[in-house]
Amino acid sequence: MILGCGINGRANDAIKLFEEMMEAEINPNLYGLVPSVDHYAIVVDLLGRAGRLEEAHELIKSMPMQPHAGVWGALLLACSLHNNVELAEIAAKHCFELEPDSSGYCSLLANIYASVGKWADANRLRKAIEERGLIKVPGSSWMESAKT
Repeated sequence: MILGCGINGRANDAIKLFEEMMEAEINPNLYGLVPSVDHYAIVVDLLGRAGRLEEAHELIKSMPMQPHAGVWGALLLACSLHNNVELAEIAAKHCFELEPDSSGYCSLLANIYASVGKWADANRLRKAIEERGLIKVPGSSWMESAKT
């Protein structure tokens, strides 16, 4: 139900269901399996889409395993939806460290800078992408897959 709500644009309903499960002491996992890093990425994405960016960031910091770039990328995407530059910079820094050859995170951060009028920062990132010869791989955006 949580996944169904989440992929159909009902992030607030998905979060409410998750919180109800926690209150009822129902473990949100697959028959006793430990939640994976991908489960955390999904919850970060849901919290982020609902505008609960600080909560998503705190969840990442409390993860019992190292978050991969998809987790930080979910937060970065949410920051772009809600124009949160401060958290976007934190998320992007982690994405850059984990996937240094990916231009997608640079482009997304540049777009966030542009959306709030930080043109010098946006242009600096776009120039860095050009200088490093990085290209965005088509079809690798979580946002695109969520729209279909």
